[in-house]
Amino acid sequence: QHDATHRAGARLRAHHHIALHQTRRRPEQQKRVGLAMEPETAAPMAALPAPRTQLDCLPYVDTQYNDPAVRKQVDALVQAELKTFKPAEYLAKFPSFEPKFQDHPILEAEWMRVSEEQPMPQMDTSRYQLEPPPPGKQGNAAAWERAVNNARAQLEHQANRLDNLELLHKYGANLWRLHLNSLEAASSRMSKEKEEIVAKIMEVNRKRKLEQVDLGPKLSQLEADWVATVKKNLEIEGQIALLQAECQTYRKQLDPTAQ
Repeated sequence: QHDATHRAGARLRAHHHIALHQTRRRPEQQKRVGLAMEPETAAPMAALPAPRTQLDCLPYVDTQYNDPAVRKQVDALVQAELKTFKPAEYLAKFPSFEPKFQDHPILEAEWMRVSEEQPMPQMDTSRYQLEPPPPGKQGNAAAWERAVNNARAQLEHQANRLDNLELLHKYGANLWRLHLNSLEAASSRMSKEKEEIVAKIMEVNRKRKLEQVDLGPKLSQLEADWVATVKKNLEIEGQIALLQAECQTYRKQLDPTAQ
């Protein structure tokens, strides 16, 4: 889960990095846009604070990821970032647990059995069988007493079963109906909550799509204006460079000793 989350975040950052790289304004270009017509001897302006970049995905506007070449570049950036980290060991800060079975030998024996992956022993059902004393103890009064006590325990157990069956027959159907009604109410409540959450999600997605579709042409126009302005400033700088070279030529013609 941690790898999937990190991979999703890396994909978003890589996608945004490519989108910014395609439209990012270089510092010298920003200077050209804002100060192209100012003389070189202008007073230095106060430094402005660097703008904060907020990572935001515009899937309905930025469709570069649909391009196979861009998708390949994004995947390469994601894989490169995944190689720079190691998955954290979340249980490293917790010491290993060693149970102590003081005065509990039965629990200790069971723990050892589970640790050694041994099968559970079969349950002894001899106490639930109604059998007379073995042939060798037919004349033993103590053996007959144990058999009679076992028969009485079995009889009491069967009587308890009959009482439970009578109670279940009398009240079980109504209790089961109540249980089913509670389950249906809980199911209806959870279904309603799910529908409300899905409706909210759809509303958020619909709002995001409408906003992005509405602002998409404006963003495209602003980007085109920026490109045109940068191009214009580059052309102006080129013409300025030509004029400066021409002026230097004229200076040399008028004053050959001028540098």
